[in-house]
Amino acid sequence: MGQCMCCTKCRRQPSQHEVIVHLDEVCLSQPISNPAIPIALEDQGPSERLLVAAIDIGTTFSGYAFSFLHEYLSDPMRISTNNWPHENGMSMKAPTSILLGPDGNLKAFGYEAIRKFGDLAENNQHQDHYFFDKFKMNLYQSNLSTDFILSDINGKTMVAVDVFAKTILYFKQHLEQRVRECLDSSLELSTDDVQWVVTVPAIWDDKAKFFMRKAAEKAGIEGRNLTLAIEPEAASLYCQHLPTYKPAVHHYAEKFDVFRPKNKYMVVDLGGGTVDITVHRVLENGALEEVYQPTGGPWGGSTVDDEFRALLVSIFGLEVFEEFKNQFTADVVDLLQAFELKKRFFEPDKDTPLSLKLPMSLVDHYKHRSGQDFQGLLKTKFNGEIMLIQDKLRVFPKTFHRLFNKSISCIVRHIQSLLEKEQVSGVSVLLLVGGYAESRVVRDSFETHFPNLQIIHPPESAASILKGAVLFGHDPHAIVARVCKYTYGIAMMAPFKEGLSDPRKKRIINGELICDDVFDVHLSVGERVSLYDIRTGKEYSLHRGQSHSLLEVYASSVPHPEYVTDNSCTRLGSLVLEVPPDTHENDKIVVCLYYSGTELGVSAFNLKTKQKTKTYFDFLG
Repeated sequence: MGQCMCCTKCRRQPSQHEVIVHLDEVCLSQPISNPAIPIALEDQGPSERLLVAAIDIGTTFSGYAFSFLHEYLSDPMRISTNNWPHENGMSMKAPTSILLGPDGNLKAFGYEAIRKFGDLAENNQHQDHYFFDKFKMNLYQSNLSTDFILSDINGKTMVAVDVFAKTILYFKQHLEQRVRECLDSSLELSTDDVQWVVTVPAIWDDKAKFFMRKAAEKAGIEGRNLTLAIEPEAASLYCQHLPTYKPAVHHYAEKFDVFRPKNKYMVVDLGGGTVDITVHRVLENGALEEVYQPTGGPWGGSTVDDEFRALLVSIFGLEVFEEFKNQFTADVVDLLQAFELKKRFFEPDKDTPLSLKLPMSLVDHYKHRSGQDFQGLLKTKFNGEIMLIQDKLRVFPKTFHRLFNKSISCIVRHIQSLLEKEQVSGVSVLLLVGGYAESRVVRDSFETHFPNLQIIHPPESAASILKGAVLFGHDPHAIVARVCKYTYGIAMMAPFKEGLSDPRKKRIINGELICDDVFDVHLSVGERVSLYDIRTGKEYSLHRGQSHSLLEVYASSVPHPEYVTDNSCTRLGSLVLEVPPDTHENDKIVVCLYYSGTELGVSAFNLKTKQKTKTYFDFLG
């Protein structure tokens, strides 16, 4: 028995693009005898577009890359990126920092945004501007909605989807200008000549992925031209095209090919905010399949930043440091940017203390507020492990190394627990990618804790996701199967069964005993799902007079949830089905939930007309 659309049932107001039809306040379909109807899934991959353009918005750094079809066919690794200038040289990515004017329009991004914001702050003209920094981690939450708000560095707020849309639009326009410079002046690409790819972490839930899609569409990227790429998967595809490596631990001359058929390996994407982990098996044709659902946690490089901030608080005190952040905002940004470079290139085996330029505004503010000698404070609290020499904070390696402990211990424990899973048995290689993987501390820790595994850190690991996203845009069939991270299903009513059904769910509808809030499972957590094989749908009855049918979609962390109200369940949103005008009472429609590339997809088939029915998700409604 399937659930149809009714506001009494779903207990909420429809969004502006939904239509709710009252059916005598009953949200009920008739039972059917054979709910299993095969549905052939269409090929979800893009056609051969002339250009693939990828945007990677990271917690700490962001960038873009692109390649033309003819370049990909002749040399897949011929991928163009942008070099962003800064005071220490050039980098393939820019800081994820965006400066908006008082009117909300974009003023600058990346290094330029940090510089301009600093200039505004020096002249006390920054208060009416918006400066957002490292804002991606805000999407790592369960209560995401289209009206979710972000706070900037001064506490001013803006709708989050607008901040992400402006960031994507900035990269889109910058990339399009670069492409125009590459093209013959007589040539022009149309909208449908370009396949856009936007990267997302593997551990993001479906709401966060849908949020990023909405932001990209708001930035002017049409949905049919947009693919979301899972970050560690993109990195894995990139590494497939690199030369084979010598193992990082065992120094012998033979080369090791991680991508030989039947080999199983773990991709550990060490980003600024999250650590995303996927486990792949290489098939005979070179394609990849997931063997365990994506996993990970918020243990990336920003965890080290948090520990550094905690160190500053321990030095200056919380009150002084908070006042400093509010009064000298630009100095805080500069200090954390300087720390980012030290963190990435810190060499733990050297005895030389690290020098970090400390804003004298912070030292002066401490002296003014406390009346104490700063040098004496450091000597008392840190026993010479931290010193101030002129305007440089000198931190001894042992103290600096401790800033990584929390992050690394979380990562190591999680990987150790994964390696004990039956599905992960046989993994002999850890492939370290992402910007945080450039840290010597991180790489050394992996070699120490996993001495029996091959630890591979490819060159340009920070760019592996960005360039891999371009490869994925050209060849979305490179990943042929996924493992469900959650159990997905639809809320429905079913006949009440004495002794089996929960008495609290008992309802009487038109004289019938009904069990409410039943979880009708379509996909189960841990289930291997082919992206291109035929899947089985489930029938739901329609009612005459409906123009749309609304079904509530839920996710659960357990394989066999009974009710959508169980603690393991989360409402993802609505599935909206367009109903043909000539529908008769109890006509059937077949609904199939499946993986559409990297996202949860839906297909609906009208048994009467033998035609597909227009469907879409509203995950943020």
